[in-house]
Amino acid sequence: MLRALEDIIGNISTSSDTIEVSYFQLYKESIQDLLAPEKTNIHINEDPKTGEVSLPGATVVKIQDLDNFLQLLQVGEGNRHAANTKMNTESSRSHAILMVHIRRAVNEKVNFGINSPEKGSRSDLFDGKDIPIVRKGKLLIVDLAGSERIDKSGSEGLLLEEAKFINLSLSSLGKCINALAENSPHIPTRDSKLTRLLRDSFGGTARTSLIITIGPSARHHAETASTIMFGQRAMRIVNTVKVKEEFDYESLCRKLENQVDNLTADIERQQKLRDDDKYELEKQLRECQENFAEANKILVTRSAEQHQLEKATYQKVLADTTQMYEKKIAELIKQIEDEHARSESVEEQLDLMKKLLSENQKSIQNHQMESSRHQNALADTTQIYEKKIAELVKQLQDEHARFEVAEEQLDLAKRLLTDHQKTMQGQKEIDELELKFQEMYQLQENTLHELQLLKSENKDLLEEKATLNEKLDSVSQRLSEEEKQRKAIENELVKLKRAVPENDNDFEDKTSYAKEDINKQSSEFGNRTGSYRSNQLRGTLSGQRATIAKICEEVGLQKILQLLASEDSDIQIHAVKVVANLAAEDINQKRIVDEGGLDALLMLLHSSENTTILRVVSGAIANLAMNEQNQGLIIDKRGAQLLAKIASKTDDPQTLRMVAGALANLCGNEKLLLLLKEDGGVKALLGMVRSGSSDVIAQVARGLANFAKCESRGIIQAGHRTGRSLLMDDGALAWLIANSNTASASTRRHIELALCHLAQNEDNANDFISGGGVKVLFGISEESSREDIRNLAKKSLRLNSSLQAEMHMQW
Repeated sequence: MLRALEDIIGNISTSSDTIEVSYFQLYKESIQDLLAPEKTNIHINEDPKTGEVSLPGATVVKIQDLDNFLQLLQVGEGNRHAANTKMNTESSRSHAILMVHIRRAVNEKVNFGINSPEKGSRSDLFDGKDIPIVRKGKLLIVDLAGSERIDKSGSEGLLLEEAKFINLSLSSLGKCINALAENSPHIPTRDSKLTRLLRDSFGGTARTSLIITIGPSARHHAETASTIMFGQRAMRIVNTVKVKEEFDYESLCRKLENQVDNLTADIERQQKLRDDDKYELEKQLRECQENFAEANKILVTRSAEQHQLEKATYQKVLADTTQMYEKKIAELIKQIEDEHARSESVEEQLDLMKKLLSENQKSIQNHQMESSRHQNALADTTQIYEKKIAELVKQLQDEHARFEVAEEQLDLAKRLLTDHQKTMQGQKEIDELELKFQEMYQLQENTLHELQLLKSENKDLLEEKATLNEKLDSVSQRLSEEEKQRKAIENELVKLKRAVPENDNDFEDKTSYAKEDINKQSSEFGNRTGSYRSNQLRGTLSGQRATIAKICEEVGLQKILQLLASEDSDIQIHAVKVVANLAAEDINQKRIVDEGGLDALLMLLHSSENTTILRVVSGAIANLAMNEQNQGLIIDKRGAQLLAKIASKTDDPQTLRMVAGALANLCGNEKLLLLLKEDGGVKALLGMVRSGSSDVIAQVARGLANFAKCESRGIIQAGHRTGRSLLMDDGALAWLIANSNTASASTRRHIELALCHLAQNEDNANDFISGGGVKVLFGISEESSREDIRNLAKKSLRLNSSLQAEMHMQW
């Protein structure tokens, strides 16, 4: 994601281009905004004309630079759902989608060609004007959550429900890809929100890249083969890339409106100047008339005798002056007429502009209608050609069907030969392989005979068969080359593993950190499955142990433990993960403790502030706490106090789950119950229910059940201690009663077991009676889903005389 945005930002112009991003996840078929976690269940909108998919409710952020995008990406990753499974310590529980929108403004020159009959040709008015065009681009980067097999991941409760939705959406995506690869007339894109969001990415108008991940382990052969077939089908899909651009008529209208406003302002300004000139001319005319009247008055008042000679002179001057002013007046009147003519011209031009604007708006509407008609016609034509292409493809497939059968038989013979060569053991197996090889050879001869018959029937088909054989040989050569490359890569991987302590490379985390009721679950699992699945599970576990032992032998446990003190947090994280993987096997726990691994883990738990380190260290301690001897060492080294401290200062659900699992394992040792309570372990266990996480609450319930069971065993069987339960002081009974009807089956089972064991202590009777526990215990004896728990509840009521008396009084 970061490299894609870096490439985009490096190839755009800030003046004409804009980048906007949205980041969301598809969790349990609900679209949730990763940039604004409060926005959940966002709806999908589809444009009925273009079919474009959009999310109007998602947060859209305009990107300025790469640092701004990196901050948004970190916020989104922090809000994404992840969980711990047996296959992955941080398994993605949702599909994450980054949607990047890019807009680019492009100006192109067009000619309007407008002619006016009144004023002649005015086509030069808009010739060469630029119409703004907007090009749109959308980039989708999708992180698909991996499909899960429940028998391998060990998911239950909420994790099981999440896995169901993940597999359902991936199955819908596979159906769409199969339908497109087979040219099916119906593509079931509306079966899942994931396929609706990615509709343009397969069979649409976008360039699409699909990355599939596989592993070389033989244990995952079925998943690897299925994944490769999935990618092979996806390669058959053909997308038609299309540039999306449209006219920005809104910008053009705004530009024309601005021009109209400017012309209107010029007309008003010229009108004002003309009024000012007219006023000045009228003022000068009045002055001239006044001067003329005054001169005439002077001439009349003077006597004829004194001014007889001057009269002619004055008349001449007056005539000249009058002529001069008449000329000026004529010039001013002509200027006024010119200004009036110019005003009329500008008004006509303004009317023409308004008329052109209305015609442009009508042309926009006509263009939109024509565009919709062209799109409908294009869709109909495309559908007709697709049907024709499907018929031609079907004919071609029928033409090659007979040859494909022969090729499959040849491939089957070669695969059987290769498989038997790999698994050949002993002379007896060699003989059987020879017999099968002879059968395959005979089958190959029959196939060749059939091919010769086909050759005699159709010469063209024979030439095509030869071409296919050449392709088969080239594929075999490529496979052999890839096999050599794979072996070379494996050798390099072994070298890298050996060099881990010097190069600080990553270790692979392949195991979960906490185990819950191993004996019960294994026995129940064995009853439900058969001996075949048990043997398969034992084979898988033995393979994992061999892999872990090999890594430990090559690298050295002491060097791995030394990396725990590294100053680089990434190196510490990977080293802790390797130790956690080793601690998951009983055979490695003693070596880890003897070489100081427990002390190093507790030191990290005390000094580190990194959430990931605290989570993985807590998981490793939880694995070590499965051993009774290690439980005593953890308590002696104040490990329970450190776990309680971590529980009080973190709110991360995954870390709290690991801490609760470790404390729950410590609660299973009846010799350490008093020390565990004094170190604050019970109080911390109850305090972690504040997180509201179902996984954390399940671990808390398991710990209380272990604690109560150990107390009950010590009182009834060994008689070590008497008196009120240690759980009563911290309010454990009230919490158990309040959550006895929880929706989680495993959590409810542990709560019911804890209440049954606490009820067997006579000294707890008053707390049960005052807190309403008698009614809850009676309900467990009648309504529990497990028969053994119902029998245990009845036994507890029968052994505790005070509870029995209270029950008789109430009922």
